[in-house]
Amino acid sequence: MDENFWKDAYQDTWERSSSREKWLMDYLEKVAGVKCQESGLGAGSSNYISGSAARNGRQKGDADFVVEGTNIYVEVTGPLVESVQSSDPLWFRPDKLNNAIKNATHEVFLAHHCMSADLWRVIHVDQEFKQRFRAYGFKVVTPNIRGLKERYVEIETNDRCVRKLDDLVAYIKRAKEM
Repeated sequence: MDENFWKDAYQDTWERSSSREKWLMDYLEKVAGVKCQESGLGAGSSNYISGSAARNGRQKGDADFVVEGTNIYVEVTGPLVESVQSSDPLWFRPDKLNNAIKNATHEVFLAHHCMSADLWRVIHVDQEFKQRFRAYGFKVVTPNIRGLKERYVEIETNDRCVRKLDDLVAYIKRAKEM
């Protein structure tokens, strides 16, 4: 497959995606009193970066940013359309989950934004989450989006791993105190 295939398919969403990443970084800096630094390929940017993550010195599925002075990394995701409701399951790209799970040195949080309700939810990719994922504890769905068959891991909104954004803030504050 062309290594720019998905980039080309979603290029019109990069501005909204970048804006959402920057919003969350600014929010965490304000309420948790930390600094955040972009870390993933293209994070915080709407510029077209041709080629694979590896060709650009990154790893496929790297988190979008790191909370400086900690080992906390945050991947920002979620639908960039108003049609998805806050009661709909959360979808995550498998490569993002696999990268978060295999990285033993980072604490990774998935920050899922639902535009229709301007609602942020987070998942801490902790040991329990990793075990459930490895044991196929989450459903995999293959919807057609924009005429393209995609693959996502689906997590119900009421799953015990889904938390409020305040839980991420509290975790960062505790990590900062250590």
